[in-house]
Amino acid sequence: MAHQRAAGFVLFRNVSGKRHYLIVCNRQGGHWGFPKGHIEPGEDELSAARREVAEEVGIGRLEPVAGFRERIAYRFLQGGEQVEKEVVFFLARTQQAGNPAPKEIKDMRWLPYEEALGRITHEEQRGVLRRAEAFLSGHQDCSPP
Repeated sequence: MAHQRAAGFVLFRNVSGKRHYLIVCNRQGGHWGFPKGHIEPGEDELSAARREVAEEVGIGRLEPVAGFRERIAYRFLQGGEQVEKEVVFFLARTQQAGNPAPKEIKDMRWLPYEEALGRITHEEQRGVLRRAEAFLSGHQDCSPP
């Protein structure tokens, strides 16, 4: 079985006084979730997450929220081979709207929590969003101004 490691960010920003989360629809597979991608050799998780967000949605200015790191793992078939994938997500605030990279991202949306939760394709990433929302709701210093 092949193994893959990836990292990404759950990004949020203040839109009309309400917290919105960024979700993306990947061109490959058409799944809705968070911007993420492979960790390159010699790269740490946080650096990979920053690079992937910059590449996929053009957001380079973000403020990571200390204390949030969520790991998910799942399996899928790729070319007839089963792959085990581990993804680490961090949480960050941004003021940038971003722009989808046309070769990787089919669509992207900033949505309030409930709408984002309903749009995300896979339960593992819905769980990450639930934990991010609970984390931010329990830490008032992390809420958007």
